[in-house]
Amino acid sequence: MRLRYENCRSLVTLSGMVRLRLRIRRCEAPDCRRFRVPYRPEAEGALALPQHEFGLDVIALAGVLRHREHRSVPEIHAILRGRGLDISERSVTNLLDRYDEL
Repeated sequence: MRLRYENCRSLVTLSGMVRLRLRIRRCEAPDCRRFRVPYRPEAEGALALPQHEFGLDVIALAGVLRHREHRSVPEIHAILRGRGLDISERSVTNLLDRYDEL
């Protein structure tokens, strides 16, 4: 496997904005089943879901507030805003959907 390119990704976490610099690798052996298929770093999956801008810690907090503390979407939105996250109510609803899927 060789390093083919780097990709940057921004995530919003409870501790603030995080900018990731991901090293994407691909197999260069022509006889390999995964020839030229990109491999993303495994650690990326521990921080966020693919194609999402919020970290798993934000999703988990939203889910806990909703299901354990029985908070409404506007209340969760206010709590997240109070923690310094720039988030809309619609994004809170999306986070709760992702939480339920997980």
